[in-house]
Amino acid sequence: MRRLLAVVSLVILFVVQTNGQMDRFSSNPIPKLNAFAIALSEDLDAANYVVNEMYKGMVQVPIDFDVYVDPTYKKLKDHGGFDISFFGESASGKKFESVVDDEFDLKANNFSFLIIDRKKKVRAFSRVSTIELDQFSRIVEELLLNIDGEEKITVDSEEEDVATGWQTDLGRFNEEKENEGAIVIDFGASKKKWYKYLGEEIPDVEIKKMDGTTVNFYDLINGKVSLVLVFMASKSQDAMLQAAGISMELGIMNGFYRSFSLGESDPGDEWVENAYGDGTEPMKKVE
Repeated sequence: MRRLLAVVSLVILFVVQTNGQMDRFSSNPIPKLNAFAIALSEDLDAANYVVNEMYKGMVQVPIDFDVYVDPTYKKLKDHGGFDISFFGESASGKKFESVVDDEFDLKANNFSFLIIDRKKKVRAFSRVSTIELDQFSRIVEELLLNIDGEEKITVDSEEEDVATGWQTDLGRFNEEKENEGAIVIDFGASKKKWYKYLGEEIPDVEIKKMDGTTVNFYDLINGKVSLVLVFMASKSQDAMLQAAGISMELGIMNGFYRSFSLGESDPGDEWVENAYGDGTEPMKKVE
């Protein structure tokens, strides 16, 4: 426990740096982002301890967004301080399992970000600490703008060799279009590289509120542009050694929440034409 406290105390410095506002690029009025997290825990008591006592209390991570619970976490192996993964899967095997992790095909990573559009389709995905915040915030804002009434985005997910870190459905589409008709011999790697539900409707699952009330995931995201953080919240000592990285992601999540859910980020300078937002007609620029 002393070792853990030493680690999490250092994390506070990083959290302060990652908890800033996200920059906006458009001057359009935009709807509010639906942002929440799902804690993967052994039970509700474990979730309450990890979220409220450890992260909010000891580490002092600001968590202003709602946190729901998947209380089906089951440890399979110890969490080491260092691991190697291939296409998002640990080389030494899965460290845990849970209903949400299995149904969303998250491959037992410590955390995953999902950007979901109004039709429940996953438009962007990340499971790395090197998430490009300017790119992710642009995706969020473009979806909130609802360009052409079709929720278009302009952010590709960079080159093929980094696509396993953070991805967009546009990146996947562009690669598939480029390889259309070509014979690609990659021994099945292309099927594993892209997140399973990228550009597809994510499954529904039952999760819990902190008070134990059951809610459906679809009820939380239906018709809303949503940013969802799924993170490991196990009470086991070896799992808590991952607190540094997870704390940083919670800080990033809070930055998105305050910027796009509470509307604390100032509008940018660019007026985006043919943006519908949540309405049925394009926005009109007021001179």
